[in-house]
Amino acid sequence: MEAGSEKNQKRETLNLIEQVCESKTLVNMRLMDHDFEILTVIDDIEFSKKGFLFTVDVPEKMKKKLDGMDHLSVEFEFTDLNKVPCWFTSFSTGMSDNKMCVLFPDVIHREQKREHFRVEAPLEARLCVIKDSNEHFFNVSNVSMGGLLITVRAGTPNAEILGVRERFRDMEFVLSLGSVHIKEAVVVWKAEEALPSTTHFGIKFTKMDKDQRRVLRDIVYELQRAFLARRAGTA
Repeated sequence: MEAGSEKNQKRETLNLIEQVCESKTLVNMRLMDHDFEILTVIDDIEFSKKGFLFTVDVPEKMKKKLDGMDHLSVEFEFTDLNKVPCWFTSFSTGMSDNKMCVLFPDVIHREQKREHFRVEAPLEARLCVIKDSNEHFFNVSNVSMGGLLITVRAGTPNAEILGVRERFRDMEFVLSLGSVHIKEAVVVWKAEEALPSTTHFGIKFTKMDKDQRRVLRDIVYELQRAFLARRAGTA
């Protein structure tokens, strides 16, 4: 069963990269250890002793800088024909003419089609909010690419700090997987629950740097992967 699942995953990866190649979809390529990022296209798909690989166009200046270097860690981002954001990481195998050869990834990740797909946050997850020059820490119940849910005990000081439509800057979402800096967010709703006596606040992210959004994306994916593993009994 596992072998069949792995085979299907490889077929899906091949199909998606073929689609991107044939449609000349723009992909964002980032060399993770060299602070270099460009928009390019997947030019061709080949089969080598190392397995399937694809080639991408790179500018002459970049080719000269990287010529002779292989096994570079590379991240790719693109939007598929269904307008779903996708990303994957892989490794280069070298340069050929003005093209970089890259191994096929094990998996291509896709954002959920639901804009605010949420995953349960671990118990240690906290949101740090600064108000009136003071730091306040809130328990995070779940998180998505669009925002998060925090829960506080009703009647405690933290329950009085946030107000609906109130905007906050420089928030920090912290958990064992890493931390995310949120430039700006707004409290969009508040709900009270009698049993147990708690208050929930819905927080919507309104401004976030691109690199921090990548960090958040990886955290959400890892939480989702762990949840699915627990549900399948493989965690």
